Amino acid sequence: MKKRLFFAICVFVAAGTCKTARAENEHTPENDTIRSLFLNEVIITSSSKETNSLKGLPGAYSVLSPKQLDGMQIENVVDISAIVPNFFIPDYGSKYTSPVYVRGIGNRSTGQASAMYVDNIPLINKSTYDFDFLDVQHVELLRGPQGTLYGRNSMGGIINVFTHSPLTLQQTRVGISGGNYGLFQAHGTGSYLLNDRLGLSVSGYYDHSDGYFTNEYTGKKADALDAGGGRMRLDYKFSESFKGSFILNYDYSDQGAYPYHVYDKTTGKTDPINYNDEGSYLRKMGYTGLNLEYKNEKIVLASTTSYQGLNDHMKMDQDYSPAAVYNIYQVQNQKAFTEEITVKSNTKCNYQWSFGAFGFYNDLKTDVDVNFGKVGIMGMLQPMLARFGYTATGNEVGVPGHFKTPSQGAAVFHQSTYNNLLIDGLSVTAGIRLDYEKDKLDYVTSTDIAVRNNATGESSSLSANMPGKQSNDYTQLLPKVALKYEFNPTHYVYASASKGYNPGGYNIQALSELVLQEPIKKLAPGYTPTNFDNITIYDPEFSWNYEVGFKGEIVPGILSAELALFYIDIDDMQLTQFVTAGRKIANTGKATNKGVDINLNASLTPELSAGVNYGYTHATFDDYNNGKVDYSGKYLPFAPQHTFSVYGSYIKNFSGSFIDQLNIQAQYNGAGRIYWTETNDTYQDFYGLLNAKIGIRKGIFSFDLWTKNALDKQYNTFYFEMSGKSYLQNGKPSTFGADLKITF
Repeated sequence: MKKRLFFAICVFVAAGTCKTARAENEHTPENDTIRSLFLNEVIITSSSKETNSLKGLPGAYSVLSPKQLDGMQIENVVDISAIVPNFFIPDYGSKYTSPVYVRGIGNRSTGQASAMYVDNIPLINKSTYDFDFLDVQHVELLRGPQGTLYGRNSMGGIINVFTHSPLTLQQTRVGISGGNYGLFQAHGTGSYLLNDRLGLSVSGYYDHSDGYFTNEYTGKKADALDAGGGRMRLDYKFSESFKGSFILNYDYSDQGAYPYHVYDKTTGKTDPINYNDEGSYLRKMGYTGLNLEYKNEKIVLASTTSYQGLNDHMKMDQDYSPAAVYNIYQVQNQKAFTEEITVKSNTKCNYQWSFGAFGFYNDLKTDVDVNFGKVGIMGMLQPMLARFGYTATGNEVGVPGHFKTPSQGAAVFHQSTYNNLLIDGLSVTAGIRLDYEKDKLDYVTSTDIAVRNNATGESSSLSANMPGKQSNDYTQLLPKVALKYEFNPTHYVYASASKGYNPGGYNIQALSELVLQEPIKKLAPGYTPTNFDNITIYDPEFSWNYEVGFKGEIVPGILSAELALFYIDIDDMQLTQFVTAGRKIANTGKATNKGVDINLNASLTPELSAGVNYGYTHATFDDYNNGKVDYSGKYLPFAPQHTFSVYGSYIKNFSGSFIDQLNIQAQYNGAGRIYWTETNDTYQDFYGLLNAKIGIRKGIFSFDLWTKNALDKQYNTFYFEMSGKSYLQNGKPSTFGADLKITF
């Protein structure tokens, strides 16, 4: 019934004639301006494929302006956590993992459930999400599945970051910042018109932290950070109808990582951070992109081409203890190419349409070395060997693995919007996407265990070399339909249904567990190892999102409100689980997420503005039984039930005074309860962090004092269980400092 209704609407919309929209309700898909009541900013937005203007989008979205980003001390995507309703990004110990949870949908390890774009360039690997914002014009956050226009890995939503065009903004800005814990930042950006058609912007930054948590074993900070990067954007206007933008970006970071404590669930005791093997994450990443756009009075034709590169090195003590149990060293090398071409209507007709095609190739090579020390050998491998009369004699056992996981895909999509359908103010948006992906796995993993036969005393080695190949194809139709009714240009209600999809993949770390079973097969030919497919391959995840909402200015120019109610059915849910030598993703049946997003923004006076955001998600397993425990009815782990943010800004301008402006901004952001396990027996209760900033400006100079987590709230950002032990990571303590900026 759903499919028949969907296609009937598509046919009806496609058959529509081009009637001119009523004057007071024009839906021209040109650059769309949104007036933010926060600091009274006007934000220019545009999309190369959306048939609705952003301010009239029949779905839940939030837009963060440059002044909001500055006032709320948002320096990267992680800082947005909890500021937007039902949007949460915890700190999991390094930039390697930046899990995004939207309305309870997320993935804490491999894969991504929400996609991120920078200037229309899709970031292919989640390990590249956490970077410092440079010269950002605004950030859009779309909640709910965006599969029709964005495809794979957008089941939770989309993060769109847009930078300034040097053709529209020319300025130079430099600044330095310092604070406790050795915090130091330096940044600069400059945008210039080289002639009336050509603009250039360049940006760079350096970021340092001594670290917040001490490793007792080394006596040094476990999470020190040095990072830096640069960005160049070259915009050229070939004509009034044709323009292009070339972007080059590079980012480097070297950080101590994984400051995990051992935690005793029975006593509630937390041991100090104390481990012997190195914990670190080194990342080099960059991308280049070319955006081309041709626009006339009928159509907008756009192309986005990108190349992305990632090289990173992760070292982790996987037992997080001073004993020589086991550690991991992983290297990723990635090269990815993407291309998207779209064409959409650019008229003032009631009927608006968009067509597009997208393709990508992702070449990813991963080397994973798992190394067992003496304690790990005796505690984890020896019990298995002893069953067959052998004793391990070496001090180390290595399990190296080399994995090639190339993937490629293509998609075609269409979306139509018909405004003033049957009656003025009523519109329908319908779209569909055909998404295809092919993934491959080409691997070899091995091990060599030195042993002694207890009966004969003979020494030998048990070795294994396990090569293999796998290939999987995924094809999906991703439909969407939405109805909207505008009472007037600033008030509307909507209802939508859309399908979300995350493709399947391979658990390469789990292959280390499989190869360790190969020597046992030599000792006991009847031994049955773990089923390969059950541990190595995980299947796609699907969702249907149903949503109704309202947006409008309750008091024109003073108070705006947004409300969204959602209900999400999830099938074949992907959930991270731990195995002996790493982690894997498993499909765990069905789940239901339901809840509400609420946003209120107010411009109380010309100087004072405030806002409140609240999100509630009730996310539970419907059908999940792992053969030992039935988790049906339990809450999904790692996704907060509540997100809450309240903020205020006071800006006072002076004339004839020793300062030109006084600026005071503060916000309180909270999240919780967060269940850490499927059993729901361990959790982080609701917690809130107070951030504040006060500053003055005189001419081209501005000086700010700031603090984050001003009340020094104690909380945990991460918890997991592995090999019978529990581990947790503390949140960052109170920090404070000062900024000096020069803008001209």
